[in-house]
Amino acid sequence: MKSKIRERGGIGKLGARLLSKISAKEKEVFTVKEAEEELGMKGGNLRKLLFSLNRNGWVERIERGKYLILPLEAGAKPDYGTHPYIIARKLANPYYIGFASALNYYGITEQVGRTIYTATLKSKLPLAFHSENYRFVCLSKKRFFGVREEWIGNLKFNISDKEKTLIDCLYLPEYGGGLSETAKTFREKLDYEKLYGYAVRMKDLAVLKRLGYLLDILKVKTKIKGMLLEKIAGGYCLLDTCGANEGKKNKKWRVIENVEVEE
Repeated sequence: MKSKIRERGGIGKLGARLLSKISAKEKEVFTVKEAEEELGMKGGNLRKLLFSLNRNGWVERIERGKYLILPLEAGAKPDYGTHPYIIARKLANPYYIGFASALNYYGITEQVGRTIYTATLKSKLPLAFHSENYRFVCLSKKRFFGVREEWIGNLKFNISDKEKTLIDCLYLPEYGGGLSETAKTFREKLDYEKLYGYAVRMKDLAVLKRLGYLLDILKVKTKIKGMLLEKIAGGYCLLDTCGANEGKKNKKWRVIENVEVEE
């Protein structure tokens, strides 16, 4: 959804009071429920107020029941200027920024995508807001871990740590930009014992196989390679779900080498 920049209109006492209260709590995105709590009003009157604020350029509707405050410093013709991770934190709960978006945040990949990947516990349809697309990846509760807090200015958001980002991208390579991008994570300083623990905790053999293969091909010196090898069993899995369905079979790690990974 791309909005047209328009002249900011008038604002009444109630509208000013609402935005003042929300902003005082250092929030840029608020829900209808939060508006109800701040003003002590609901129903048709609140809907009319929010409609007026949206029409006059003081807020912008992101999706049903959620609004973005347009910054006062933007002047008479306000435009969206909020970081997409701050938007994302209001679109699902619980959540964390992950996959390719986390790779980009940590500077691991230079790919700059317009899709914000957010891990959630419930299925949710993709959402387009301005130039960004928000994609929600539903994970089971047992795979929802490895989350840390980061800040943009004075606003906090949740993001997977580097080790969990790597494991998530091995679990669902299509959301990480492919294995070649994910492999760049090994250039970072990683806690390999934590990485191994995360891999086992996922309870997915493909994750163990892909991790072991990458450690081998990239010549990473770590004791967890032997620990992973002891757990390898079963048939073959694709090295990268973004690649072809065929390739050379690696008997050691039981993967089909359908993409090349740069050392």
